[in-house]
Amino acid sequence: MKAPFLNRKSKGFTLIELLVVIAIILTLAGISMIVVNGVMEKSRITTARSDCNGLQTAIENYMMDNGRPPVAWTGREMSRKARKDGQYYLTTALDDDSRIMSILTNYMDRGDEDRKLNPKKTAYFNTTTTDVEGAPGLFFESRGRVSLIDPWESPYHIVLNANPDDRSPRVQVGSRMVTKNVAVYSVGKDKQGSTEDGHINNQEFTDDNVTSW
Repeated sequence: MKAPFLNRKSKGFTLIELLVVIAIILTLAGISMIVVNGVMEKSRITTARSDCNGLQTAIENYMMDNGRPPVAWTGREMSRKARKDGQYYLTTALDDDSRIMSILTNYMDRGDEDRKLNPKKTAYFNTTTTDVEGAPGLFFESRGRVSLIDPWESPYHIVLNANPDDRSPRVQVGSRMVTKNVAVYSVGKDKQGSTEDGHINNQEFTDDNVTSW
């Protein structure tokens, strides 16, 4: 007579066992995604902070070399755009009428009047570039246009002192007084919390802001 164990047939997994295995795999995958997303978000924050600090330093160096903010506005336009009794004015790192990014990167139409705004032809700012308009990074368009987008695909916000004074540097960001002639910030993951959207003083919207100060 054959031993009993030789008569037993090999069986596969039961349905319950398969469901348990699938549940374990899904749980581990979920945990892994949370970890990966957390690491990626920290990387975005690091990049944004580096860009904010780099842009602030670039503007300060330009102002030291040229004695004026790196914008293409005339004196009258500066006064019209200024806030708080003409003391501060705002722009973004998009290539709007201020032309601030074109000036700081020395990427300008050579036949353009903007070239006079960077007479030393110095590239004050540089960071990771992109070939896709609206994507994170520094984007060089045609005709000397430049924009800088943060890792969450929003432009950086810049506050400049319209009348810089090295003895008492200051700019106002919402209700906060920053003791610098330049302040740069990103609105972060929620894309809210700027002067433009009216939430600059709302902590609910500014908790994830990344700043240069």
